[in-house]
This record gives sequence, C-alpha cells and structure tokens, in this order.
Amino acid sequence: AHIYCAEEDFEREFMDVIAMYMEYFEIFGIEKYVMRLSTHSKEGLGKKYVDNERLWLKTEEMVRQAMRNGKVNFVEVAGEAAFYGPKIDVQVWSAIGREFSLATNQVDFAVPERFNLTFVNRHGEDETPLCIHRAPLSTHERMIGFLIEHYAGKFPVWLSPEQARIIPITDDQVEYAVAVEKQLRAAGLRAKADLGSERMNAKIRNAQKMQVPYMLVVGNQEMEAGAVAPRLRSGKQLEALSVEAFIERIQQEIRDRVHLPEMAE
Repeated sequence: AHIYCAEEDFEREFMDVIAMYMEYFEIFGIEKYVMRLSTHSKEGLGKKYVDNERLWLKTEEMVRQAMRNGKVNFVEVAGEAAFYGPKIDVQVWSAIGREFSLATNQVDFAVPERFNLTFVNRHGEDETPLCIHRAPLSTHERMIGFLIEHYAGKFPVWLSPEQARIIPITDDQVEYAVAVEKQLRAAGLRAKADLGSERMNAKIRNAQKMQVPYMLVVGNQEMEAGAVAPRLRSGKQLEALSVEAFIERIQQEIRDRVHLPEMAE
C-alpha cells in the first residue's frame, strides 16, 4: 500500500505502520525481530540513489526521530536504502532460528516530486507530499514459507487448513462421523471425516503427520452420547465432550488466537 501525507503528519503515519507490524508479530507469536533503518551512502548518489543529499539527510533524520519518539529500538545500516528514500526493514527469526526479511516501511521523497504531486496544506501553501511504501507481510509466498517454518508445520487452530479430523473407530460410526463433520462445518470450522479403510490407529497417525490440531475419535459410546473424544496432535487425550461443547472450545481458541491447542488447557 502507499500512503501520501503532509510532512507534519509523517511521524504519525509512519509510526502507525510500525505499530501495525508489531501487532502482527504478537498475533503470529514472533518474539525475535530487529527494526533496521537502512540509509543511503554518499558515494551512491546519482547511481544507486536519487541525487538529492538534502532530502536524504532530512528524511533519514525524520525516520530516526519518529522511531526514537515512539520508543522503538532500531539499528542503522548504511548503503541499504531504497533508491528513492530511507526505510525500516524488519528482520525476523523463525522458531528454529532462521532469519527472514519480512516487512518494510519505506519513505519515498522522489516519486511525488517527479509526478508533480502537490496539495494545499493547512497554511494555504502548495506542498509536495511524502509517500510511504508499506509492505507489512512481505510477499504472500515468503510469508507462508516463514509461517510454515516458524510453527514447524504445527499451525495454531485459527491458521490450520484443517482444524479437526473426525475418526470413526469402525464402519458402524461412519454415518455419525459424517454428521459430526457437517455440524462442525456448519459452525464455520474446517473439519473432515476420515472414512478410509485404514484402522483407527493408522488414521490417527496420518492426522498427526499432517499436524491436524484435533483428532475427534468416535465410537459407539460417543455416538450414543452425541459426543466426540478429542485427541491433540501431541498425542494427549482429552476428556470426551459433546459436539456442541467441542465447537464452543475450538471457536474460543480461534477468537483468542491461541498459538497451540495445548495452551488452551
């Protein structure tokens, strides 16, 4: 996204973007990250960078002051700016320690001027706006790749492509398993009944390999009670619940964005 703003509004707009990034990090459980102020190098002016040292120095200082006033820690690296202005690059680390460049918040003082963009500011004067290039979650492919590695495939319930798998013990419970699947899907959950010919233990192993957060085992006892026997992908067995109680549990985890089912215990 691109934000065009007056110079006097720059700090607020720029730091709103930084605050959004930090909110995302909290949602995804990203605890290790570094904000990096990437600045120009004088020898690159007119080659790698727009040849306007005055605006480079001015906008770099504006970013420094905004970050300091917002009490956001950052490091500074020369020679890594975009060709049109300074930027904050966000380096994050996945749970297994790999570094990713995930987000960027860039100042562009060149394009508005080149397109002769102006507006009348509150003093009644013509002013060229600043442009902020905002990319909070990198490219879709890079973000998905990071999340797969960050969670080691064990997506929290709210992110999991499949949130629950219903596993009948025998063919006698197939019809009930299908009914439970329909009930969960009607509640907006991503659920699937495994109606294959494999034995129950093999179905459980398959679901665990696919990192499905919940396996719902159903036998005659659960069928008669209108219940399910939840099992976590960790192997932990939970007490049997009515289908309605399980739906309430998992919907609460989704609302709270619990990172792992075990955390809801």
